[in-house]
Amino acid sequence: MEITTKDANLKAFCHIGGLCKEDQEIMTRVGPGIVPHVPLLTDRFYEILQEDQQTAPYIDGRIDVLKKTHIAWLQDLFSGDYDEAFIRRQEKIGEVHVKVRVPPLFVAASMSFLRAALPPVIAENVPDQHDMGKAVAALLRLLDLCQYLIDRKYNDALMDNLGISPALLVRLQTIGRA
Repeated sequence: MEITTKDANLKAFCHIGGLCKEDQEIMTRVGPGIVPHVPLLTDRFYEILQEDQQTAPYIDGRIDVLKKTHIAWLQDLFSGDYDEAFIRRQEKIGEVHVKVRVPPLFVAASMSFLRAALPPVIAENVPDQHDMGKAVAALLRLLDLCQYLIDRKYNDALMDNLGISPALLVRLQTIGRA
């Protein structure tokens, strides 16, 4: 996948992670077989969140709205359209999570849930073994990308709260390397 951005870190992430045009193509191809299963997966996900005493308060009274948002987000992953607008949507998710003070642990745990739950859905609904393997790999790379983009917003908020500018952070990280 070719990310058209001036963001050197994002370009490096995509390059090192192996995101490529083939990922877009496979997700577009398998998406129609996976998307119908997204609501059931989302129901299971929110059942788990409701059962956990730490996460339940964050979703109490908002589950229906959150489920709709989650379903739309998952469907977006299977669209094959990972342009700048997709990147901005992921960053906006991170901004919202930071704003409403969702602990980063919950984002990481949620992504872990999806990394475990989605591959079997793909395996059951993509009959071609070659496509199935490619789709699982592409999905895992996309989930990693989404987590990276969301986590960056947490990092940005932390740096802002500490009064550390991005330029200062870079200088601090390079001390002793010269």
